[in-house]
Amino acid sequence: MTSRVGDFEMRLEHLRAALEAQPRVRLGAFPTPLEHLPRLSSTLGGPDIWVKRDDLTGLAFGGNKTRTLEYVLGALLLEKPDVLVTGANIQSNWSRQAAAAAAKLGIPIVLVLRNTEMQEIQGNVLLDLWLGADVRFVSEPDITFVIADHLDRVVDELRAQGRHALKIDPWSASAAVGYAAAVPELMDQCKAVGITPTRIWTAAAGPTQSGLLLGSRYLDWPVRVTGIAPIRWAGDTMATRTADSANLASGILGLSVTIADTDVETDEGYIGPGYARPSKLGLEAMRLVARTEALLLDPVYTGKAMAALIDQIGHGLITTEDTIVFLHTGGLPAVFAYRDQILEMATTSL
Repeated sequence: MTSRVGDFEMRLEHLRAALEAQPRVRLGAFPTPLEHLPRLSSTLGGPDIWVKRDDLTGLAFGGNKTRTLEYVLGALLLEKPDVLVTGANIQSNWSRQAAAAAAKLGIPIVLVLRNTEMQEIQGNVLLDLWLGADVRFVSEPDITFVIADHLDRVVDELRAQGRHALKIDPWSASAAVGYAAAVPELMDQCKAVGITPTRIWTAAAGPTQSGLLLGSRYLDWPVRVTGIAPIRWAGDTMATRTADSANLASGILGLSVTIADTDVETDEGYIGPGYARPSKLGLEAMRLVARTEALLLDPVYTGKAMAALIDQIGHGLITTEDTIVFLHTGGLPAVFAYRDQILEMATTSL
């Protein structure tokens, strides 16, 4: 036991030193709370459920991307850009938090947003404009592959104008570092409240799951990191992208951990009608959690992740023997862009 504890302390010290050596921009309010969900746990009659409130990271409505941006921008700012470029879907939480970070840093930002269905200016994109971003809409059938080409073209255009434009890449080598750093924070909180989680449960569309998996593996924390996919990526599988992201971060931090595709636990069974399209199960989960715990989820990521948890409890795949930490990755502003679907569910009987 002594050697195991000693090994953990050495690994923790190494991880903290490696993190301290990384370029970082302080953007969020940490640690975020870890809260018990007793009414939801009782209603579902299954595991003990807790929530890690990364919707409260503090940057323009918060969210998980704040942890990522602290390290991605930390590395990028070493190159002294005078304009930043990034983008994703119109209701992108990444883009909203990137725009907020750029505003705090006093650097102009261009957002290239996929708006194929010509959604109204509401939710995240409304905040992008309010934060001062130069928003450019494109129409593409698939966000997972083509959007990068648009970003590269905008960078080239700005450089032709004499600007030192740099792209903020959500899959850059530093992207998973923020959630590797979150693991010791969460471990300390679990110890403080006296729980031993069997699973960390999260919406998984990027390096958030990568960092959690890397950090928990390196610190030998025997917890399963379960990701619920809101999207299917063109080209590589989600497991491959997640493992690659974790290994890039492992290399940067000098950790003796390699993550294989088979180490990644990602469930694509709850995507529903498609990315950024609410599912019936997701909306029902959002309503249940709101009415039992006054906890607000979003229809793109956390609602579907919670729907998966509820469904698997109902099928006996997760039991009273389990303790779940649900990572709330934020996304609340997107709720307002799905007003009609949410209103319909709000007025339907439970």
